[in-house]
Amino acid sequence: MVELMHALDVARCTSWRLYPGRHDNALLAEVQDANWYACHAVGGITAGGRRSPLSALRNEMGLRRLATMKPSPKQTIVHRTYHPVIDLLPRSMPVIETVHDMWDFIAANERSPRAALRRHLKRRALERASVIVCVSHSTRNYLGNLWPWLADRSIVIPHGTSQLSNRPVQVDRARPFFLFVGRRDRYKNFMLLLDALAMLNGEAEIVCFGGGPLNDSERATIIQLGLTARVHQIDGDDHVLAGYYQAARALLYPSLHEGFGLPLLEAMSLDCPVVAAPLTSLPEVGGDAALYADAHDAHAWCDVMTRLIEDRDVRDRTIVAGRARSAAFSWEATAQRHAALYAEMEAR
Repeated sequence: MVELMHALDVARCTSWRLYPGRHDNALLAEVQDANWYACHAVGGITAGGRRSPLSALRNEMGLRRLATMKPSPKQTIVHRTYHPVIDLLPRSMPVIETVHDMWDFIAANERSPRAALRRHLKRRALERASVIVCVSHSTRNYLGNLWPWLADRSIVIPHGTSQLSNRPVQVDRARPFFLFVGRRDRYKNFMLLLDALAMLNGEAEIVCFGGGPLNDSERATIIQLGLTARVHQIDGDDHVLAGYYQAARALLYPSLHEGFGLPLLEAMSLDCPVVAAPLTSLPEVGGDAALYADAHDAHAWCDVMTRLIEDRDVRDRTIVAGRARSAAFSWEATAQRHAALYAEMEAR
């Protein structure tokens, strides 16, 4: 959403204000010195600190005051980027909710009180929304299958992609390596890649970027498979990540469920081939530019990884196709489609 707001400001295609309230959003904190943020942010901004029910209530009260402030030259439309714990907005006020994925409900077997609360808040927010923006057709299909009566008020506006870094850090590793980015738990399906790597001839490695240190279960599997010297976890900023994209043989993305899959476009924009599971939104994002392997077949992943190591032509063709694919997703286009939605709702 930070990228969307920046693109809206650059395009100057609509009038908007940002109410951050009290927040612990790291990305928002990073841009607080940006001109566009200073021009649009309103209403008692406080960064840092943990969220609590009391701060959520105060945030909602502040949002209500701003949204109902009179006189207003045009109808106020609220675009939420979260699902509120308490909704104090007038029921007559148009509200847009963006839904990034439906994993909460696909994984309904997660029985913790926190998971149940998260599902309750999301469902309540979506049922209250005037328009639901889904970031992929896959997400909209899941939404429609679960709650058919919400399908008619949902639309698809995909994310864009932008330059991750203008000064990537040069990466020089002794062995060829594949990259895995972000969290590795649950539906991310990371353990499949360890089996695939163990089958791979040669000394290729997997570098995990972000996602926290390897956990006990991962380390035990790595030791069992004899991969201690071939699996690494590192952290860094976007400049370091960009360097790893550029140096990797490919980004490996075996996820079982994604609402969108932004790392695919990040990788492609930096000439990094992508291997993904052909599930949920990933074929929408990767198109013909990605290579695909069965999310439950380690042999299939090993075969694709082998091709990317041994066949330079395959890798070169994938890089060229990926470059064109990533260029088809821009935040400027995403901003224009949101601006058109705001204008349409304002005219109702």
